[in-house]
Amino acid sequence: MRSNYRITPDTMAIFPLYDVMYQSSILEYHQTVTSEEKPFDIIKENCLHHGSSYQGRKASVQHHLDFRQKIPVPIQPTQKIYSFPTQSATSFDCIWLFFHAIKHVENREQLSTITFINGETVKIEMSYYTVQKQYDRTGMVKVLIEQLM
Repeated sequence: MRSNYRITPDTMAIFPLYDVMYQSSILEYHQTVTSEEKPFDIIKENCLHHGSSYQGRKASVQHHLDFRQKIPVPIQPTQKIYSFPTQSATSFDCIWLFFHAIKHVENREQLSTITFINGETVKIEMSYYTVQKQYDRTGMVKVLIEQLM
């Protein structure tokens, strides 16, 4: 269990937990970590830790690209760490997926199966189209931000 979780290149996904004590389950390359922090709070705190508020990063993406919902977030651009939400960032059920960790996405009967670089897979209740669109949008943000750096 960790509080003030630091997102690193090992971070692959952050899932909400429905537990009294623990609010997040964080999937890393070699382990799963639980945290008392909510997924969105982890995202916001890590944005601040790496130089800007979540709102600032979101506003920058919106300024350059015409995205209005489920905005991909450059968490730590210098380390090429970008994340995207599966739902509204403020939704309790929102899962945060990390662009650098995704190998591919498959369509499986109203679910999406996400295969990570380390071979681990997760199934989420989200259409393949939506996950793939979010992944592609995050790639656009990555290209944009890295051109600006």
